[in-house]
Amino acid sequence: MLSKISSTFLSLVCLILISSTNAVELPGNYTLPKSSSNLCLIARFDLVLNVEYTQIDGKKNISKIPLNNETFQYYDGTCGLNNSHTLTLTLLDNLTTITFDFSMDEKNKTSLSRVLATLTLADNEFFPNCSKYARGIHPFVTNESLFITDRSKSYRCNAQTKIDNFKSEGNVTIKSIDLQNLRIQPFVDNSIIFHDYATGKND
Repeated sequence: MLSKISSTFLSLVCLILISSTNAVELPGNYTLPKSSSNLCLIARFDLVLNVEYTQIDGKKNISKIPLNNETFQYYDGTCGLNNSHTLTLTLLDNLTTITFDFSMDEKNKTSLSRVLATLTLADNEFFPNCSKYARGIHPFVTNESLFITDRSKSYRCNAQTKIDNFKSEGNVTIKSIDLQNLRIQPFVDNSIIFHDYATGKND
């Protein structure tokens, strides 16, 4: 009897441990390169993706998708040598990506210069009653000039910033990507160990 109880208990513990190991953990900070103390980019922010799509009945619906433990999958990015750094978030069961493209000009001013997104729509919990005409892969891009600061500084903005210049595809449109509680520093000097954000420009 005791062995059965022990066996059941151990099985339960194993299931809990496996579930904990596989659980998605939203990072507090997005750092590049990953697992390195010599960083080239660091950022943190809250994000909500607002997507308008056509339903089966022909009506439009807006899905508000927050970046959280349920929607987030992983992040990655690149720090190129041609004054372009990127941060890519993957979410919604690996079917959606959002890439933030940061650039630096000849005066060492850094900014968010472009946002690219690829959405894959299906009739699921994120896009309920999705029309067959709205299903599939939809790429979006918008050129921006946001979060401008000197390379030696970080950028901080607690208020909401809407990125909403995406061109409509008819059956699917990114109405906006909303960012809030943002702190970013692209083009960090990766020749030294990173300790903390540089003095921030506040907006």
